[in-house]
Amino acid sequence: MLDWRRLTVRYSRLTWQQRLGNLASTLARSATVSNSSRAATSVADLLREGMWIIEWSAPDAPLDILTELAPMQRELGLLRQAWERDAPAIQPMLAFRARALSDRVLELSGLSSS
Repeated sequence: MLDWRRLTVRYSRLTWQQRLGNLASTLARSATVSNSSRAATSVADLLREGMWIIEWSAPDAPLDILTELAPMQRELGLLRQAWERDAPAIQPMLAFRARALSDRVLELSGLSSS
């Protein structure tokens, strides 16, 4: 079980760019662990964490970034619900979308080397 208060404090110390870097990492991790039956239970928590990172980034991130993050947050919620209903059926799409969102968030953060 995640300690959300501890995460809130940890993320509050970061810049919005660093939060987005963490979001990209969290999304990539969710794509990776969705393939493992042993770690699959953590996927819902990772998606929830991603939603919270977006929420915590909202006060500091520029408006143009927020306009991309808001639909991502909604999509993460939908993916989480689908995962909890039928993980095996949603796994390929979740892995694909989480990886694509991770790549886009990394671009938005400005931390990407490309």
